[in-house]
Amino acid sequence: MARTTNWQTVHGRTVRAARQARGSVAVLEAAATAIAGAVPFELWAGVLLDPVTLLNVGGCYRYGVSDAWLPRMLDIEYREGDALSMPALARQARPVGTLAGALDGELERSLRYQDIYRPLGMADEMRLLLRDAGRVWGALVLTRSADRPPFSAAETEFAARLSAPLGRALRDALTERPAAPAPEARALVVLSADYEIVTRSATAAAWCAELSETPARGTALPAAAYGVAAAALNSPSGGSRVCVPTRSGGWAAVEGWRLETGERPQVALSMGPASPPDRIAALMEAYALTPRECQVLTEVVSGAPTTQIADRLTLSPFTVQDHLKAVFAKTGVRSRRELVGQIFFPHYLPDLAREEAGAAAPA
Repeated sequence: MARTTNWQTVHGRTVRAARQARGSVAVLEAAATAIAGAVPFELWAGVLLDPVTLLNVGGCYRYGVSDAWLPRMLDIEYREGDALSMPALARQARPVGTLAGALDGELERSLRYQDIYRPLGMADEMRLLLRDAGRVWGALVLTRSADRPPFSAAETEFAARLSAPLGRALRDALTERPAAPAPEARALVVLSADYEIVTRSATAAAWCAELSETPARGTALPAAAYGVAAAALNSPSGGSRVCVPTRSGGWAAVEGWRLETGERPQVALSMGPASPPDRIAALMEAYALTPRECQVLTEVVSGAPTTQIADRLTLSPFTVQDHLKAVFAKTGVRSRRELVGQIFFPHYLPDLAREEAGAAAPA
C-alpha cells in the first residue's frame, strides 16, 4: 500500500513538472526525471514523433545511447524492423510495452538488444507513448542495465497512466513555437547506405546544429535526419518528409530521397526552413483540428468574413460559426482577433517580413 501511495505522489509530481516545462525537450526531460522516482532505469531518451507518420522528428537523446549508436538504432527502427517498434506499439490500445514482455523474456531475438543494448551492458527496455487527442506526439524510452530485473507489470501500469497527461503537455508545448530566426539557405547532405556522409553543402553544419538538441551534438546529423534517411531507404516511393521543431523555437522541413547509385543506394537529405503550409499542418495536428476546422481557420486567418467563408466552403453561416467555436475551444482563444494574433502573427508574419525585406533589397 505504501508503494502505491508513493507512485501516486510521483504521478502527480511528474504531471506537474511536465506541465510547467517550457518547450518540447524540456517536457520530456522533466517527465523522465520525475518518473525515475518510481521506475528506476540507467539510460533514457525522449523521442518527438510526427503524429501522422510516426517518424522521429527530434527529442532528447543526451541521456541515452551515444551518437555512435544512434544511426544503427534508427536504422533498426525504420528500415529493418524489430520487436516493440513505435508504429506497432501505436496500433495497440495500451500505450506502453517492454522488450522483455514483447519477446517473452527472450531478449536475444531483438536486433537492438543484440547490436546495441548487450554491448552496452543494457537489457530490458520500456517504451511509453505520449498520446493526446487521438495522436502520438512522442515517447519515452527507458532502458535498464543487465544487472536489474526486467520492468514489472506494476511499473508498466504506472507508466501507462502517464501517457495521456504527458501527451497533452507535449502537444501544448508544440503549439507554443513561434517562427524564429534560423539559417535561411537550405542544406543538402548525401549519405551512404551505412549513413556515412558522402558530401554536404556549406550550410549543412548550421542546420545540423539547429536541429540538434544541444549545440554539442550539432557536429553529427540530428536524429530526425537519420530517421528520415532510414525511412527513405525503406520507402516504396523512395522518399520521406517531416516537419521538425528547431532549437531556436521554429520549424524546419527535412526531406529525404533514395538514390539508386549502383550496387548500394545512397540518400539525399534536404534541411531547411519549413514553409507556411508545413507549419500550419503541424499546428493543425497539434491543436487536434478536424479537416473542416482547418479550412475555417485558414479562411479566418486570411481575413474572410463568415458569409464569404460559408460561400467558399459551401456551408451555412451557422455551421461556420459552430466550427469556429470548436476552433476557439481547441486553441484556447475567445475571438477572431485572438485567433489571428495567436496563429498569424507568430507563425506567418516573420515569413512576410523576410519576403518584403528580400523584395526591397537592391539587386
